[in-house]
Amino acid sequence: MARRQARLIAALVLLAPLAGAEVKAKVEAPKSYVVGMPLTVRVELTADAQGDTVPGWMFGPAAFSVDGKPLAERGAAEIKLAPNQKVTIELDLGPLLESSKASAAGFKLAYGNEKPVDVSSVAPAPKGTDFMTIPVEDLKNYQVLLHTNRGDMTVEFWPDVAPNHVRNFLDLASSGFYTGTSFHRVSPTFMIQGGDPNTKTANRASWGTGNGPRTLKREFSTKKHVKGVLSMARGPSEDSASSQFFIMTAPFPALDGKYSVFGTLVDGVQTLDAIASARGEANPDGTVKPAEAQKIESAVVLMKGKEK
Repeated sequence: MARRQARLIAALVLLAPLAGAEVKAKVEAPKSYVVGMPLTVRVELTADAQGDTVPGWMFGPAAFSVDGKPLAERGAAEIKLAPNQKVTIELDLGPLLESSKASAAGFKLAYGNEKPVDVSSVAPAPKGTDFMTIPVEDLKNYQVLLHTNRGDMTVEFWPDVAPNHVRNFLDLASSGFYTGTSFHRVSPTFMIQGGDPNTKTANRASWGTGNGPRTLKREFSTKKHVKGVLSMARGPSEDSASSQFFIMTAPFPALDGKYSVFGTLVDGVQTLDAIASARGEANPDGTVKPAEAQKIESAVVLMKGKEK
């Protein structure tokens, strides 16, 4: 897939001298690798007050090893860094992982001679899966990874309480409907709301009024609206939910039993908080319409528990 993996989840974070040099390296890499997608890593090298000479391979894919094997050949060239110089490198290791056995299994990822960390491999759902017709009991086997420009979030679902809302969300995610949409209404003490196709346009006045290809009948339950819970936005009619959804950033009992809860966040709380704290135009209800896009760059349906 050509889509770039969104912002990084810091699973591999090092701040230590590299072997043979005083330069320090700070490395950020994802916790998991979605098979067939990019895996973006970011390295920040900082020289000491006297300057440093470091191996040239530290600036490329060869600096990374998977299960103890470098991803590329390490040459003998060296690079001189000026005193206190900082160099930032961003690499996509996905193509090299695709050609290795690591693309089909979890692996240990290391930068230079530092201690490796475990990275899990997650399988995307098979293309062409019809989420509108598969058995309800199978819906619980899927998650959705939301790649945003503020980081990643992963949600899982509760088809036992809201099967049609789960079907709808999985169908929209797998079809690419949510790609390019933004969270247009945010609050650190309430929720973040997204999924409106109108947010792909510059007409900010229309944000919050768009719908998807279908509307849904209410599926209210006793599930509480607490932080991380995934619920469906709607209009005045209880049967008007469509594509817009929200993720709670704090408990809000006034919503309980009045909106269709259908899942929860299982990873990406830092991303949730970052989006919720975006600055922008204040709405009458105390939420904010972000000045800068809080964008869903892609939504990928994953096979839950199918780590290879």
